[in-house]
Amino acid sequence: MNTGLNKEPHYSILTALAVLIAGLGLLTLIPHASSQADLLGFHTLCSFAPVSSLVLFGVAGFAIAMRNAMYKARPRPPWR
Repeated sequence: MNTGLNKEPHYSILTALAVLIAGLGLLTLIPHASSQADLLGFHTLCSFAPVSSLVLFGVAGFAIAMRNAMYKARPRPPWR
């Protein structure tokens, strides 16, 4: 019996990768006093803050979408 928790390790790896990438996207927005001003004029950890954050969030979303497409639940026939 498959409860959904017993998925292939790739499912967990893609989930962890997406969480890591989204965390890095948030990390780029942390204020940092000794850095150069970013594109919006704020001093953040990454000087490409708004663009790099959006790119990283997009990559994380793509990883989640790819994971969901790879492990989509197949509908069972009605007679089973």
